[in-house]
Amino acid sequence: MFSFFKKGLKKTVERIEESAPVKREKVSKEELEDLLLEADVAYELVERVIDSLPEQVTRLQLYNTLVSTFTYDVPRIEPADERPFVELIVGVNGAGKTTTIAKLAQRYKNEGLRVLLGASDTFRAAAIEQLKSWAERLDVPIVYTKQGHDPSAVAFDAISSAKAKGFERVIIDTAGRLHTQKNLSEELKKIVRVCHKAYEGAPHRKILILDGTQGTSAVNQAKAFKEMIDIDGIIITKLDGTAKGGALFSIADELKLPIYYVGVGEKAEDLIPFDASAFVNTILDAIYVEQTQEAPHGVDAHNLTDAQRAKLEALLDADGFDLLSKHFVTERSTGETYRIQVNTLGDRFEILAKEGHVLKSYDTRLLAE
Repeated sequence: MFSFFKKGLKKTVERIEESAPVKREKVSKEELEDLLLEADVAYELVERVIDSLPEQVTRLQLYNTLVSTFTYDVPRIEPADERPFVELIVGVNGAGKTTTIAKLAQRYKNEGLRVLLGASDTFRAAAIEQLKSWAERLDVPIVYTKQGHDPSAVAFDAISSAKAKGFERVIIDTAGRLHTQKNLSEELKKIVRVCHKAYEGAPHRKILILDGTQGTSAVNQAKAFKEMIDIDGIIITKLDGTAKGGALFSIADELKLPIYYVGVGEKAEDLIPFDASAFVNTILDAIYVEQTQEAPHGVDAHNLTDAQRAKLEALLDADGFDLLSKHFVTERSTGETYRIQVNTLGDRFEILAKEGHVLKSYDTRLLAE
């Protein structure tokens, strides 16, 4: 995973190393601010990050602060019993929607799943032809129509066909531009309604494709699509073609949506699942002397093993709490739900009251195997 991120973040890492050619064990807040801005992290987020850190910042301190950016209240949507599992792919033209759809289809095929494509971008004839070409190369079926025809009808037919034939996946392309923003919004909403009509609960996952070379400006695109339909997650493309890799922090911070995949090259295998820890460590490798992230006492609080999670659950249980998810606990006596987080140093779990103060904390040493 690290090698993939190093490939994808090559230009970002080079820009950081040009600004700070000498790696060190601690970095001043002032220099760190410049480095984060160089990587295209939004100024407002940089200020918040810097304000939370001491004057001299260690790798572990920065790791825990940056990785927390990818903590979301929105759950990741993964396929369950849906047959087919329907994904609706949205984004502006040029972001890499069609290529990403092809990479997803290849990925699913490699997993032994049967995939069907739906060409619902009927606004552009070229979009239909491009997706048809990919379908032929990948040897997957596709439902399409002529330019100008009803895109929601294509979505309906694609889902209906997949249901009848027992396919596991349907991936539906959509237009990235119409005559007006309002037209695009209404079209996407209609497609969502028709998908649900074809198969209750569909589309099961609505994915926004963002062009990584756009940097923090991609945030505005994302907000526009989020207002049109309720986006469930993001895929970042062309990460290997930009020195603006730090924008992923800003995108995650602004949108509070899971990043499912990142594109780090042209090949099908270059669409990789996003791993926040690997991403942050690749950035930190360009700044700090340490080549590996050493978790205290062998416990990486952000990536617990099954055994470590069981120990944390036992500690919580003894205090009357149940672990609901990675980020939330419930108190059995009151039924109240509280947030659980890792502190800045990464050495304690903290249960936070709604007012923000710490109700209870647990030393990560207690989880050591």
